[in-house]
Amino acid sequence: MSLLAVEDLRVHLFTRRGVVRGVDGVTFSVETGKSLGIVGESGCGKTMTALALMRLIPAPPARIVGGSIRFDGLDVVAMDAARLRALRGGDIAMIYQDPMTSLNPVFTVGEQIAEAVRLHRRDSRSAAWLRATEMLRVVGIPDPHRIAGAYPHQLSGGMRQRVVIGMALACDPKLLIADEPTTALDVTIQAQILDLLRRLQGEFGTAIILITHDLGVIADLVDDVVVMYAGKVVEHAPVRRLFADPQHPYTRGLLRSVPSLQTREHRLRTIEGTVPSPFAMPTGCSFNPRCALVRDICREQEPKLLPAGDATRAACWALI
Repeated sequence: MSLLAVEDLRVHLFTRRGVVRGVDGVTFSVETGKSLGIVGESGCGKTMTALALMRLIPAPPARIVGGSIRFDGLDVVAMDAARLRALRGGDIAMIYQDPMTSLNPVFTVGEQIAEAVRLHRRDSRSAAWLRATEMLRVVGIPDPHRIAGAYPHQLSGGMRQRVVIGMALACDPKLLIADEPTTALDVTIQAQILDLLRRLQGEFGTAIILITHDLGVIADLVDDVVVMYAGKVVEHAPVRRLFADPQHPYTRGLLRSVPSLQTREHRLRTIEGTVPSPFAMPTGCSFNPRCALVRDICREQEPKLLPAGDATRAACWALI
């Protein structure tokens, strides 16, 4: 049985201008100790999907209107408030894009990690503090006892991100959701953070969902990839298969736009057009206004996610 199973998840935002289908029929699963990457352009529904997994979507205006989320056999959508509090930070932990939004500026980083430990593990103050310093050591922070007494503004961006990762792992979660964990960092620190996540996954056996708009980030870190566009999954494949033989035109466009040392082109290739307005989605396939393979059926009927060989599924009429 999968640790996390998401089936036909639908999240709508009810606004004055109309209903926005932020997440529209998303299905995937994650097994214990495995990793899944969710990729796509900004606004495609990646973060909304992640927030829905922990029932953290802003309500109103957002609401889960359909589908199911089962974690370790439990129905997350039907959970009461007390069980959700135990789930968040305990069984499921999340790393956000900007660590400064996750850390309280008026408490030391050690106090903040210790507070999470006391809340979820019921440790004493002294045991929680020892756990906090131990997690700072685990995530590669030098002199963890000194850093535990520092405030967030006294640390670099890379160190703050390590603190957030340490806080997320302090209560031994079964699933770690990392939402653009390297976006605000320079490339050297990005590589260090990704290496850290890879190492910690091996040591703790934690399942990971990595959310990013950068396909290059997930190449060596995840086992499977979900590609999202306009709130929908357009391709789901093992990571090596996705890079070797992408099936959906949108996935191919994303891969072509990744800079490469092997290419002799001076200009980066782009996907023509723009993401459609959520208030004026095209009929049929939502990618059809930007697709070079578009046919009449693409403008009339929405394609389903169907097998496309070697554990790959894609939603494209050109594959049928």
